[in-house]
Amino acid sequence: MNVDRPRVVVAEFMDAGGLATLSAGAEVAYLPALGEDRAGLLEAVRGAHALVVRNRCRVDAEVLQAAGCGLRVVGRLGAGLDNIDLPACRSAGTRVVFARGANADAVCEYVFAGLLHLLRGLAAADAAVRAGIWSRDAYSGAELSGRTLGLLGLGEVGRRMVRRAEAFGLASVGYDPIVTAGSPHLLGVPVTVLPLSDVVERADILSLHLPLLPETHHLIDAAALQRMRPGSILVNAARGGIVDEGALAAAVRTGHLAGAVLDVREQEPPPQPDPLRDLDNVLLTPHVAGLTAEAQDRVGAMVAEDVLSVLAGRQPRAGA
Repeated sequence: MNVDRPRVVVAEFMDAGGLATLSAGAEVAYLPALGEDRAGLLEAVRGAHALVVRNRCRVDAEVLQAAGCGLRVVGRLGAGLDNIDLPACRSAGTRVVFARGANADAVCEYVFAGLLHLLRGLAAADAAVRAGIWSRDAYSGAELSGRTLGLLGLGEVGRRMVRRAEAFGLASVGYDPIVTAGSPHLLGVPVTVLPLSDVVERADILSLHLPLLPETHHLIDAAALQRMRPGSILVNAARGGIVDEGALAAAVRTGHLAGAVLDVREQEPPPQPDPLRDLDNVLLTPHVAGLTAEAQDRVGAMVAEDVLSVLAGRQPRAGA
């Protein structure tokens, strides 16, 4: 190893382009299995100047202590920071950089793909045709147009969701704990900002785009689900812990909700038996909303460049 170059540990999957960018300015130890190996992570990070993770590695005081005082930056290959102890990083003098907005388009496209899949019954129609059943009346489905989209979270993804919703003929209402009506970053965005309870009650489709924090854990609980419109749909492409999954399963089983689209779960993978697995009107995917090839190119490039910027004493584009 070249001792004049900083050492970067990449502890989870990173695309080839991002790794190449890092390798141009640092000695890179690419160890993508460390997301499932806590002891290995604690050993590998010793003496590192930078650590790059996704969402499986918990970066906390123990990891920072194992790394030592030389750990200058943690790079998060994504936007959510719930697996990174930000106060501990600040206390240790370790910067945190992340891929703000890099996978926002991918997440938006996933949400609308899931909604169209659910409303049109595409999987069931495909299975019927493959089984030799040609029944047009059984798979007529329903339209998005004319409905109200409720957004919890009006950050990068939430704002882009509004633009796409307008194209589909949806009206948008939204809530964000740190955004108010008239906020500069909502200028020109056709969304009506309302209190949380009003968004929950008015939405035909409620889509979650908030971080997982103590105050958002089980924000969508049994009471919130009961306040949702009968026949409405819940979409969660944010963090699984925002939703009480048992209460959601009950709301779908009783018919109060028409269905749900879930890309994230409170525990990933979910424990078995999974109360949501056997519900035909719930679409379940394994945390893939932001994992398009294009999004991962952007994520890797952004994080790699910001990690190298911090190591060189420059300001990153997206720091926490």
